[in-house]
Amino acid sequence: MSENLNKLVEKATSLGLKAYPLESGDIAVENRIALKCAYGCRSYGKRLSCPPHIISIDEFRKVLQEYSNVLLLVEEHDTSGVPDVLEVWGELRKESFQKMFELEQEAFRKGFIYAQLLRPGSCNECAVCNLEKCIKPELRRFAPEAVGINLQKVMESAGTELEFCKPEKTLCVGILLVE
Repeated sequence: MSENLNKLVEKATSLGLKAYPLESGDIAVENRIALKCAYGCRSYGKRLSCPPHIISIDEFRKVLQEYSNVLLLVEEHDTSGVPDVLEVWGELRKESFQKMFELEQEAFRKGFIYAQLLRPGSCNECAVCNLEKCIKPELRRFAPEAVGINLQKVMESAGTELEFCKPEKTLCVGILLVE
């Protein structure tokens, strides 16, 4: 691992994120993941950072080939005292995104000029997305699942696990592409 990549891992840790260095080939991209966006996500078609407004899975596969390094970013939230996780999900992922976005900016300053973050969940910087033109384009990022990334497999590649149906522990997961 390069010195600058190692510094990014240290910065992630200081922000409260777990960072798992991976190679871009460890990123499982599958067409079937898009079904969860199209049939199950409330944001589908309602955000410029969500399908069908973003690059296709095939286009993302091509982009991913241009990267060699990836940081899987995970922030664990204790939600054991939360009666309904869905009520706080938006705020949790927004907080995690801010930390991950700060890391993306640090990556750029460290010389990773093509650093690109895939955020946890759909963009929620605005209460209602302006589908004509993004009013916060500097913050607009899409979720890994939106381009077909199978986070369960990626986390397994990193030696960790994505657990489902655990209301006491909520994970916000992002991916930082670095080159």
